[in-house]
Amino acid sequence: MRNKAKILIAVSVISLSFSFLHQILIIKTGLFIHSVLIMMAIVCSWFMYKQLISLRQDLNKHKEEYNKLNKELEKLQYKNQEYEMLFHSLEGAIFSFDVKTNETYFSKGMEDITGYSANEFIQNPNFWKAIIHSEDLPIVIKNEQQLRAGESTRVEYRILHKVHGAKWIVNISQPVLGEDGSILKINGQLIDISERKQLEEELKQMAFHDDLTDLPNRKALDRHIEKALARSKRHHHNFTLMFIDLDDFKIVNDTLGHDAGDMLLKDVVTRINACIREEDLVARIGGDEFIVVFEETNKDEIEEIAKRILENVSNPYMIHENEAKISLSIGVSMYPDDGQTKQTLIENADKAMYFAKNNGKNNIKLYSPELNEMELKKVGLLERFLKPLQKAKNILEKSLD
Repeated sequence: MRNKAKILIAVSVISLSFSFLHQILIIKTGLFIHSVLIMMAIVCSWFMYKQLISLRQDLNKHKEEYNKLNKELEKLQYKNQEYEMLFHSLEGAIFSFDVKTNETYFSKGMEDITGYSANEFIQNPNFWKAIIHSEDLPIVIKNEQQLRAGESTRVEYRILHKVHGAKWIVNISQPVLGEDGSILKINGQLIDISERKQLEEELKQMAFHDDLTDLPNRKALDRHIEKALARSKRHHHNFTLMFIDLDDFKIVNDTLGHDAGDMLLKDVVTRINACIREEDLVARIGGDEFIVVFEETNKDEIEEIAKRILENVSNPYMIHENEAKISLSIGVSMYPDDGQTKQTLIENADKAMYFAKNNGKNNIKLYSPELNEMELKKVGLLERFLKPLQKAKNILEKSLD
């Protein structure tokens, strides 16, 4: 384009020069030279005309290319707007961290999840760690180490929302590698899973706790016994099961109603908890049956605790301005003297309780080998304890099949 312009200028200069010479030579050289000059002027004019035609064609061609590029640019801008809208509409917050420049880009969802603006995180690279729950900070640090090692990660932890306090999020991240294997960027997504976590806790509470008393149920108790027994075997210390059965609970239900019976059970739990240590566990395994688990407690201490429970729980209760009285029978078995397994210890605690119930009630009995000669109930504690667990296991296995 520039070369053709230069040629055009040169031709114009030559043409003017010839025109000037023409005026001089007409006078001095005569008609022949004048004719030659005219021919030269015609040739130059034709050449200039061809150049003008070529320039016009080039100009039209460049206009077409410009219009085409402009349309392509408009399409790209439109696509970019679409992608940006999609980027900001994705669930949670999207982020991209440049490893070399330490710059991070966040979508608008970042403010919804944290309560803080994206600019606050961009201006302070360490701001993100400042809102991580202190107990979960080691999880985040380990996650960063895995990402910098080139691993994709998915991790759940808590953050502190500016307004709403602790919230659970899931962080899904992916490193972007260069041709040489070095990490260029880390892209990821943050999703609020607080509602899911709350639901999980509620389901866990329902699965492992009694609805009425909020005590661990037999499923939770079974797990606790296995762990406690394993600790006792490993550290060679005592492990005790105390089986408590309320003797006259049915009378309260029949005379005062089920609501009164529920209130009585809650009061019983309060009194039992007041008689044991904080580390001891009491569970409700039936309507009026409880098991208390003790670790590192000797025989004398167990007898003292049992007497305290017997005395406190058997005291009268005031329910709806009515006095209610119950008695209770307590049976005790201790590892390792009274059994080496969960099943044996439960069975022997049941035998001891059954002996106490059949010898005047409101009584305590520690297991002894002589109790093996007793005629037991057709359905003992062990069967009542294990049967529901086995039933739940069978249901789970069928659902998996």
